[in-house]
Amino acid sequence: MSNLPEKTGQILLLTDFELRKLFRQKQGYAGLVVIVLLVALCAAGVYMRINHPHHGPVKYQGQMIRELVNGISFSMTVLLPGIYILLPMVIGIFAAGSLAGELQNGQLRTVSLRSVPRLSIVLAKFISLSVYSYALLGLMLVVSYATGAFIFGYKGDILIFGPAFLGKGSEVFIMSGDVAFQRLFLSYFFAGYALISITAMFLMFSVIFRGMAMAVVVPLGIYFISYILGVLPFMENIQRFLPTRYIMIWKYTMAQDIMWDSMAGDGIFLAVYTVCYLVIAAVMMNSSDL
Repeated sequence: MSNLPEKTGQILLLTDFELRKLFRQKQGYAGLVVIVLLVALCAAGVYMRINHPHHGPVKYQGQMIRELVNGISFSMTVLLPGIYILLPMVIGIFAAGSLAGELQNGQLRTVSLRSVPRLSIVLAKFISLSVYSYALLGLMLVVSYATGAFIFGYKGDILIFGPAFLGKGSEVFIMSGDVAFQRLFLSYFFAGYALISITAMFLMFSVIFRGMAMAVVVPLGIYFISYILGVLPFMENIQRFLPTRYIMIWKYTMAQDIMWDSMAGDGIFLAVYTVCYLVIAAVMMNSSDL
């Protein structure tokens, strides 16, 4: 116990060092570029859908959609492709570069010569990448809301499609603008919680493969295979064990009444996966030859 403050201080120093590397690298701006591109394409799509409603179902056409699309609903629309596809790829590449890349080029060997525990290295990279994940999500929230508010209006009631998110019976309701902002921030917060688990998974594979290419390709392949199996019929018996099954934990904030019980269950599964990833990464890192 006497070494606990010293180890904590060491992890904090390493985390600060890793954060400086992440935010000072020019590659860090790649996340900004892809977020801006995603928001721009989504804005163009929603704008065209509102102004050319004849392509969609009659009951959602015209003035009704126009009144229920605003900065809040647009930010929630952007979150779906962002959390499921875009940000996992960005975070995965940065995680692989942070650990597998440094294992490959020998940079971690230099760090370990300073009597730094390898567990501290893994935890510092995990914490710094988790902070970076929330930074990207915060950036996406700001950019998407600013864009949506400028084009569609900054506030108002929003239309929620229950079946698309919750897997329940046919249910569509209008969420009051009084609580929409709160739900928006909650959805982005829990999306960040899901990204943390993805970060841990990529760190684990980075230690296993110790090469940048394999550390990116294999976990991305597993991630998308898990996603595909999660939507296929006849796969119900294994779907609850798939990592991507719980990535959509933020969806429960979109229910008419927040489904805290379901959210807690999914959150526990995500936490278990995250801890397992980190334990495997730490054990393999500690036993490997840098």
